[in-house]
Amino acid sequence: MKETNIKRVAILGTESSHARAFARLLQGSRTVRLIGAYGAEEAANRGFREAFGVECSAAPDAFCGEVDGVLITARNGADHLALARPYLRPGQTVFVDKPLCNDPHEADELIALARENRAKLCGGSCLKFATPLLRLRASVEDDPDGVVGASFSAPVEMQSTYGGFLFYAPHLIEMALTVLKTPIRSVRAIRQGDIVTALLRYDRFCASLFFGCDAYTAAVSFRICGRHCEVRLDSIPSLYAKELSHFCRLLSAPPEEAADFPALAEHVRVADAIRKAYETDTEILLP
Repeated sequence: MKETNIKRVAILGTESSHARAFARLLQGSRTVRLIGAYGAEEAANRGFREAFGVECSAAPDAFCGEVDGVLITARNGADHLALARPYLRPGQTVFVDKPLCNDPHEADELIALARENRAKLCGGSCLKFATPLLRLRASVEDDPDGVVGASFSAPVEMQSTYGGFLFYAPHLIEMALTVLKTPIRSVRAIRQGDIVTALLRYDRFCASLFFGCDAYTAAVSFRICGRHCEVRLDSIPSLYAKELSHFCRLLSAPPEEAADFPALAEHVRVADAIRKAYETDTEILLP
């Protein structure tokens, strides 16, 4: 394959385990080349440089004009808009890890920039690619009026220095968003120590989200014959390959094939509503 056909990418956020996972996968690619990385933590940069043989820049915008796309893996969603902004340009492909941003207004700005500049945007939780969840979604689509309830559980890191609840909550929220596509009307939530239990109200049923379980589980109950479908997700790291494959496909795709922009920000909006609900002990309405 000619060098001109090879896409060049950079990783922004060497402190993340996701950065290393993507870098290992890219080492085996014949069509996409990792040319550099950026990180705010020097120790992480040094380890990344030694492991993958690429230079780590001290400036996050150092790769502008040099790459076809970037993978933003910085752990704190509060940094994502600033990291993405220089690369949201025509023809560029930008992956933003979960959470897209910590603040819904920043997520809206990021998406507006991508749409305005015809940049290709993807990202969020890798769990949206989990086959068991997609099968569960198919069951819901086959009998949408028969759903009477649903429940989801996953880990959370309330004390994370990278955004607290907002750092890990998107995994569980995107599980629910993947299976149940109908609009969420309101959110209630209770925090007890480092555990959060949330209730999402839809038009005809509710779904419970339990943040604090060691397992990733999802279940949907249906009215007809008391049918109950339940799945447990294992081997979460194997989903990184599917997530990266989607990014690599977008590198060569036209802008119109980019993901549904509003859907990318939905987990930010729901996470923010859950946080407000348990902090204020009120029901938070979603537009």
